[in-house]
Amino acid sequence: MQSFLVLVLLGGILCSFHGVLSEEFSGLGTGFFSITKDKPEDTVRALRFFFGPLGFLKAVQVKINDQWSSRHGVLGGRAQDIILWDGESITKVSGQGGLCIRYLEIETSTGRIFKLGKPVGKKFDDSPPYEDMELSGIKGVHGLICIKQLKCDWSYIYEVPTTTEITSPTVDPLPEDTSAVTDEST
Repeated sequence: MQSFLVLVLLGGILCSFHGVLSEEFSGLGTGFFSITKDKPEDTVRALRFFFGPLGFLKAVQVKINDQWSSRHGVLGGRAQDIILWDGESITKVSGQGGLCIRYLEIETSTGRIFKLGKPVGKKFDDSPPYEDMELSGIKGVHGLICIKQLKCDWSYIYEVPTTTEITSPTVDPLPEDTSAVTDEST
């Protein structure tokens, strides 16, 4: 029986390690969550992270356009907001942690960097696979006391198509041809 338990434990650790390397969610968790924008023209405007007294990431909220998502994760923690400027987007998310995420570093298209929590544990990075992409959502796994893993969704930056008004050119009237007119008085 003990050998079986050891094999189960080692198998879980190996699967978890493989999941980290392949950027997939793995390991034990009590819940999965996904917060993404619905339409291409939707914009991530802010992020809210909740860190607990022991430094664990407890929960996440995303503000898309003018609407905050519901809170995902576990109860507790103090809210720390990242509010983006008009036209600004998130271009990289990195952090550190072990069984729980303890530190996040968020980079934006304007060069601002937000550092939340304390840098403890193994590092992870999540950035877009191609240029001109921005954060479009966050997925994660949480356990009983913290968020264990985060993965970002990236999409191309949506540009509002501009319409130009087409006007017909104004045409100046042609000058009258006076050479064909003869003056009969002369």
